[in-house]
Amino acid sequence: MNNLDNIRFVDVPCYPDRQGLLVAYNEISDFGIDIRRVFVVAGHANSMRGKHAHKALTQILICVQGTCCVVCDDGTQRREFILDQANRALILPNGIWSEQFYVEEGTVLVVLCDLQYDESDYIRDYESYLAFRKRGVA
Repeated sequence: MNNLDNIRFVDVPCYPDRQGLLVAYNEISDFGIDIRRVFVVAGHANSMRGKHAHKALTQILICVQGTCCVVCDDGTQRREFILDQANRALILPNGIWSEQFYVEEGTVLVVLCDLQYDESDYIRDYESYLAFRKRGVA
C-alpha cells in the first residue's frame, strides 16, 4: 500500500518568452501513466477541497494559477506540499488521503487521472479511510 514516500514532484519543461509561458504535459514521458480524465478546480481564497482518498486511481495535481497547499495523509503521518508553478506536478498515488487548501483567490488546479470517474473508487469519510488503511487493501 502506498505511503507518503510514494508521493513525488515532477518538474516538466517550461518555455517562457516575451508573450508569456508555455508548459506542455506529456502523459507517458512526463508522468509514466496513461491519462484517462482531466478536470479543473478553481477555489476561493482560504477554501478547502478534496477531503477524500482513492482506492485505485492515481492523480497528478498541477496548480496553473495561484497557490495550493496539498495536505496528504497515509493514516500514520501527514505532509504538506506547496503547488505554485505551472510546470511542477505532484503525483498522488492511490491510497493517500488528500485535502487541497486554496491559498489565494483565483487559484486553479488541473487534475490528471489514470482512470475514468468511478464513485465507488472514492473514500470520502476519514474514519472509513483509516479502516481501509488498516485492512491493507489497495
